[in-house]
Amino acid sequence: MRAGHGGWRREATGKPARIATVLRYCRRVAFQHVILAILEGGPSHGWQMKAQIEAALGPEYGGLNKGYIYEVIHKMERERLITSRIEPQPGLRPDRSVLRITDSGREQLSEWLGEPVRRSAGFKDEFVQKVLAASLRGGDQVRQVCRTQRRTLLDEAKTLQTLRRERAIDPGAAFTIEVAIVRTNAELECVEAAEALADQRLISLPDPAIEEEAEEPGHRRRRGA
Repeated sequence: MRAGHGGWRREATGKPARIATVLRYCRRVAFQHVILAILEGGPSHGWQMKAQIEAALGPEYGGLNKGYIYEVIHKMERERLITSRIEPQPGLRPDRSVLRITDSGREQLSEWLGEPVRRSAGFKDEFVQKVLAASLRGGDQVRQVCRTQRRTLLDEAKTLQTLRRERAIDPGAAFTIEVAIVRTNAELECVEAAEALADQRLISLPDPAIEEEAEEPGHRRRRGA
């Protein structure tokens, strides 16, 4: 595999592979809540858990590290969200640790599912900040930022359309890809909005002379009198 344009990973054939940045809005998954959702459906053991988590997340997430999964599981045990019990196996098969969700785990899962998803960076994300900074240089710089962002988003949209066709029979993957397409299109609209305001100065900086005058000792005394 090699890194393609915009960070998308592709096979030598050029077809999209497991993409590290695919569906980036949908990637921030709380692993422990995925585990709780799986265990709510019934007990599971460590050998099964990795495959079940990967199935729940979808193949676009990529392979998961077993060590990280066990680290999360041990943390959840300490927090009493799940329990584990060693169960002997017949014959020469090794014993296995069976995981079960607790009442506290069910309560936390319900709370998590009932919470709205909030933007981690608020409304001023990196693109907004970049456009605001570019406006200090002038309209040409804003338009250049918009062109760069549009090219990246169009590349992502093209890859997502390919994924949509390839993963159409997988309902979970199809839904995740559809959400990413909708959000990518929304970001393209944001680029158009920024471009429409390119010739406007979007930030008004304070006049340095006024700031210096306000800091003069005599001026401060007059203001405080």
